[in-house]
Amino acid sequence: MKPAIVVMLLCTCGIARAEGRATEGTLHNFLIGPVLGVRLGGPPGSRMILGVEGGAGIGPERINVGFEHRLDKGFLYVELDPWWVIGGSLGVGTDTDGEVFPVLGVWEGGPISTGKGECFDWNTTITLAAGYRYTGVHELYVTVKAGTMDGMYTQSCLDD
Repeated sequence: MKPAIVVMLLCTCGIARAEGRATEGTLHNFLIGPVLGVRLGGPPGSRMILGVEGGAGIGPERINVGFEHRLDKGFLYVELDPWWVIGGSLGVGTDTDGEVFPVLGVWEGGPISTGKGECFDWNTTITLAAGYRYTGVHELYVTVKAGTMDGMYTQSCLDD
């Protein structure tokens, strides 16, 4: 897959669990933030992974795009991140050498802060997620994302 194709996919789209009840609303959300991780195994060299990931969600499903630096190469990817009891990642990416790799993994996360905005309005949201994924190499990672979520369906509005 050519990097230009992945960039086009990037224009159409975090790892974060949507808060609230998907059956009661749309739960639109947009989040972006850093990805910090460690590479498990593989060739010698730095095991550090640094990147950025962001995307949009409707209910507990998200589409994320990201870029990370690992193995002295860049890796650009797009993934679908559904969540039910635990999150999953299913996607594809390409490194700066043009090699294509799957993005497969599991994760868990949730909101650590939601804004005190009005119901039926957009609220600031901060999330934390951690997981394992395979992207041509095995990775353990954490990500903190910030963004906005449709306040109509946040848990505090549903409880009122």
